[in-house]
Amino acid sequence: MIAEAAVIALAAGLYLFDCVVLLERGQALWSRGALSFGSNHYQIRGKAVALLNPFTPFLPAFRTLPLFSTPGAPHPRLSKAVRALAPAAAPGLIQFLLIFVAMPYCLYRAPGWPFFLSLVLAYLNAIAMLVLIWWRFGKADIPRRPLAVLGFGWLACLPLSVNCLRKAGIASTIAIDALSALRLLAAPERQLAREALKAQIEEAAHDLDENDQQHRRLDELRLRLTREADGERV
Repeated sequence: MIAEAAVIALAAGLYLFDCVVLLERGQALWSRGALSFGSNHYQIRGKAVALLNPFTPFLPAFRTLPLFSTPGAPHPRLSKAVRALAPAAAPGLIQFLLIFVAMPYCLYRAPGWPFFLSLVLAYLNAIAMLVLIWWRFGKADIPRRPLAVLGFGWLACLPLSVNCLRKAGIASTIAIDALSALRLLAAPERQLAREALKAQIEEAAHDLDENDQQHRRLDELRLRLTREADGERV
């Protein structure tokens, strides 16, 4: 029983580690009409630490452009990215149930053929998701190069495949920054996201000299967000 518990704990730990995402200051994760900017205080290599909800791997997530991004390679539109990943939601839920419900149950109660069958089904589902996402990305003209590395990880370490829907989504940034994404939210969520963005801006400005041009741009953006919030309250 100790060995089985250790295997399950290891799988859960790997999955939770895979849920950690690093964001630039002012960059956001978009998922189901909500924006998340990560922690204001915890950083790794100067980037904010964000955590994908471990209980909703079947909901797609996307990264917005960093603030003040300069034009570069084309980025997929949010609507196009959402449509591309929508068919993978059901297999994503099935993968979550296979790895964290069916397989642990079989490991304890039926360690023979039932466990082996659930393991085979999990691998087949992971391969099916990879092929489906690869095909949908190609159809939507979304870059597929990151999927090669991600797909190898999903098959080499099965718990990582639970996150395939969201990791595919955040592999490329969408063609919208957090400031523009605020307008897509309902009023209550928009107010919360605006306050979170202001906190990220203040944290980023704190690390810069007051005479720095980037500091002035951040301060102007903070004042703009404050005026917009005050205008909505009137």
